[in-house]
Amino acid sequence: MKKSLIALAALAATASFAQSSVTLYGLANIGFQSTNGSKTALVGGADGSDSRWGFRGTEDLGGGLSANFTFEAGFKPDTGTIDNTATQTFQRQSWVSLASKSLGEVRLGRQYTVGFNGSIGTMPSTYTDPALATGLGFNAMGSRSNDQIQYRSVAFSGFSVQASTQLTGDTSGLATPLAKQNELGLAYVNGPLTANLTTASVTSATGVKTSPVGANATYNFGSFSAMLGYVDTDSAKGKGYVAKAYVPAGAHSLFVGYAKNDTTKADAYEIGDFYSLSKRTRLYALYANGNGNGAAATNGKRISAGVTHAF
Repeated sequence: MKKSLIALAALAATASFAQSSVTLYGLANIGFQSTNGSKTALVGGADGSDSRWGFRGTEDLGGGLSANFTFEAGFKPDTGTIDNTATQTFQRQSWVSLASKSLGEVRLGRQYTVGFNGSIGTMPSTYTDPALATGLGFNAMGSRSNDQIQYRSVAFSGFSVQASTQLTGDTSGLATPLAKQNELGLAYVNGPLTANLTTASVTSATGVKTSPVGANATYNFGSFSAMLGYVDTDSAKGKGYVAKAYVPAGAHSLFVGYAKNDTTKADAYEIGDFYSLSKRTRLYALYANGNGNGAAATNGKRISAGVTHAF
């Protein structure tokens, strides 16, 4: 009898373990960069994308339900230092969710904003360009927020919805602390077409209210892909647009991008090439020329070359 109970317990433990998974993942990005003819420096994320490592996991709860989590931190491979503050170890992402295959997913914690989810990948190279990095940025809602409740629907006929509310705290990527931020996003994916529309109701810590809007669309023509994007920050950062084209050529992925802030008159263009050595490792070479229109930090030419490795 005792042997039977032990065998049953072992079988139950094995079945439970089989329904759960935890993955260690990350991205290491390091390269050389020179700005306005300065001495070439070795930096982390020379193409603008950050290095990171994290844990993600899921548990099958049965009946189409699952529990999920992600904890993600950034680091600088050129120095070995961690991107964090005294209170944020996993400053990039830290959330837990419950998901249904038919009803969607609810995420709780620090996570990407709806605006960032709708704009990621639409920048000339990664998320920002040198002329607009401290200005428009083409993500009016910031990149991440603390204490966020976010809902993600399943797709219906190509359409899906994201909605979120930020209860308290700061939003990374915005200079002004927030008292509250509510967001709504609509995405459409159908064959070669992907489109996103996001809007938000933002209240700053000083009581200033804004309603930023962002939109973009990408179409894959087969031999190349083209993207157009627009954002209105409803603030002094202004409004503007971005255009980009990708051309795959074997292991190469060539691109050209242009962005302009119609309010500040800052603009930039960027060209580059990503070369895949494998599914997880690629080389890159980029050239950008930005006109910050008086903002010295965003003026001039930038040359970058490096390597990224995903694990």
